[in-house]
Amino acid sequence: MGNITSSNNTSTFLSRWPTTGQDLTSKHIQISTDKPDGIYFAGEYIRGTVDIPVSHIQQHIHSKNNRKLIEFLRQKSLGDAIIIELVGDATYSAEVDSAADSDGHATHKVNVCRHRCFITINPDIEELFIQNGNQIETSFDQTINTTCPSTDTQDIPSILPTTIKGTFQLQIPNGLPPSLNNNRSPSVIYTLELHLSSSSYRYQVPLIINSKGYLPASTADIELNGSITSQHDISLTASLSKRFYRPGEQIPVRINYSNPQQRLIRSIAVTLIQFYRIHNDEYRLALDGKEWIFDTSIMLPQQEWFGEVLLQLPCSPLQASFSNQIVGTTQQIECELDYRIFIELNEKKGDNIHLTLPSINVTNQT
Repeated sequence: MGNITSSNNTSTFLSRWPTTGQDLTSKHIQISTDKPDGIYFAGEYIRGTVDIPVSHIQQHIHSKNNRKLIEFLRQKSLGDAIIIELVGDATYSAEVDSAADSDGHATHKVNVCRHRCFITINPDIEELFIQNGNQIETSFDQTINTTCPSTDTQDIPSILPTTIKGTFQLQIPNGLPPSLNNNRSPSVIYTLELHLSSSSYRYQVPLIINSKGYLPASTADIELNGSITSQHDISLTASLSKRFYRPGEQIPVRINYSNPQQRLIRSIAVTLIQFYRIHNDEYRLALDGKEWIFDTSIMLPQQEWFGEVLLQLPCSPLQASFSNQIVGTTQQIECELDYRIFIELNEKKGDNIHLTLPSINVTNQT
């Protein structure tokens, strides 16, 4: 029957990268979300907290508005000046054009999401700062007038917090394309950004956004099959018992070929592939694979052959299938993610036969 070899690759997500800052005080800014791994479904709420050093806020307000923190707080809430924004950008590589690089391609970036909310800060904390305003501003004035500015807040009265703490809640829009954290195009990258209004500074943490996928009301099994015949009359056929699968499931694939001319067959390889297309740029990842190898030196050619193999879908988190949709805020592009099973029959003397089955549908719906 032939020996079976297998391979799989279940790494479909990258881990969250560390947060960064542009100055000494911003390094102490912290954003925490209710899901530490940063993985969310489209349509869910992101809830979290922020911690910002008082000295960082003082420096920003003074440099941008030439105003003191207490003057600012007497007119408006500090939460109105601190913004959390969900930003998503898709990149793709296109054929040669006026912006092409040395490889004859140009990389384009398209924004697919920009959704924001303001931070909620306890008004009692702001009132406490106003009541102790003279002491705070005297300390801050001394700090910015020194030859070697200090970014810590040790001179602020001990009854006051050294950081401003706030909370936020932001809903992820439905219909966003799933994350594709690729180190080159194509990619879809989402970040949660904190910034003070009128400031160009951004403090970012990464997020991974997935879709729940689609599940029809009727889950009656629909068989998927395909076939192809070569110029030497080798007919290759494959089938699946159903179309919808969930992360972690196994996919039984039934394969057979007819070989009336009894030509020598070396091997049959079956591969489960994730396809992600952004515009005309395509990313492929082999998730699992099996191969039958036939020893043609000791085996006689067969006129008919049957086999079955189990392919393994990775467990969660795994992106659900995403049907072809138009996305983008300023420019519109197509995005599509699906899963396909690719079969290759290798003939000893002749052309290889390639068969791709209709796409399966991976869903996170229950």
